[in-house]
Amino acid sequence: MRKIRTMILVAMIVVVGMVIRKELQTIHSHPAIPDKPQRILSFAPSVTETLHAMGLGERIVGVTQFCTWPPEVSRLPRVAGFSDINFEAVVRCRPDLAVLPIDKTANAEALENLGIPVLTLDTRSLQGFLQDLTRLGVVTGRYKEAEVIINSFHSALAAAQQRAKGVQRPRVLFSIMHSYQGLGYIDEINAIGRDGFYNELIEAAGGDNVYDGQLAFPRLSREAIIFLNPDVIIDVIPTGENLAEIKQDWESLHNVSAIRNGQLYFLTDVADTVPGPRSVQTLEHLSRAFYPQSSHLTASDKGILP
Repeated sequence: MRKIRTMILVAMIVVVGMVIRKELQTIHSHPAIPDKPQRILSFAPSVTETLHAMGLGERIVGVTQFCTWPPEVSRLPRVAGFSDINFEAVVRCRPDLAVLPIDKTANAEALENLGIPVLTLDTRSLQGFLQDLTRLGVVTGRYKEAEVIINSFHSALAAAQQRAKGVQRPRVLFSIMHSYQGLGYIDEINAIGRDGFYNELIEAAGGDNVYDGQLAFPRLSREAIIFLNPDVIIDVIPTGENLAEIKQDWESLHNVSAIRNGQLYFLTDVADTVPGPRSVQTLEHLSRAFYPQSSHLTASDKGILP
């Protein structure tokens, strides 16, 4: 009997110890966010652009290697790459807040273990982004500035709905960063799939994504594009590429409805590849391309947006 009591007592001590340890880890891993943080780390270009749009540029003390806009971020320390973090550089910045994109939350625990409070920003979903803007505005004391950005999206959404009113929704192929080999024809492309921020932009602008599979960024062959037969093609083109050659490549698909009807459009602004406040412009560009008659596009407008 004594042995059984001893075993029960030991078991209880172990269980209590595990509970206490878990509670201590929880407390340690979630440092409190200060009132109006003054030294902010940004871990994505989308986050950096959002913070600047909210008037928080002077509070940013570190960014990633891929943050290039606005130009003044070039003087800031680089504390991370795409998914890797330089923790020595992080500590040197003495941050009181780190803002992570929602798809990089795996790094949150490591930052919190250093005593750095973490906030996430949803850049995988348009609606999630708008919701998180409000939270970020409250935390940083920039609620009114966040509201201005949110209202700009609501205005663009309303304008897009007005353009699309009573008109059949086009089936849209959104190509992004495909290889530019100058072959004189399209071989294969990377496309926006059914999940995520840009698919929501397509739908919000009044279009239907022609790709109905499960992949976020499907790779489509020439034959697949012909089979899908989109009404509108949007192609995001990096700066420095030869647009005339790329247009000629696309025109090899002369039986595709979008090519046959002159509904091929290029997006040439880097802003169109970064989910964030400037995506309101991308939304407007897409809406104009989907409904050119309602947008009063001129001959010079057609083909390149803006």
